[in-house]
Amino acid sequence: MTVPLFIEEPLTWKKIEVPYEIVQYCDMTTFYADREDLRYIDCVWMHMGYYGVPKHVMKAHRDEFYSDTKTKVPQIAPLFE
Repeated sequence: MTVPLFIEEPLTWKKIEVPYEIVQYCDMTTFYADREDLRYIDCVWMHMGYYGVPKHVMKAHRDEFYSDTKTKVPQIAPLFE
């Protein structure tokens, strides 16, 4: 069982629940960021569609991030080539 994450919506400042898929993605991409950190909140807001990018585009980006969508194993990108 996972604990739901609630975050303040940037338009009305009401608490809303963040989908687990977005929580999982932001946990993996914002290294060493607390969930109260601006980097983490920015990631959540961006993937929930608050910055003008349609939600289906951000979902496609998240799906591309994972090499296998069934096991949710992230792709490994080299730091130095």
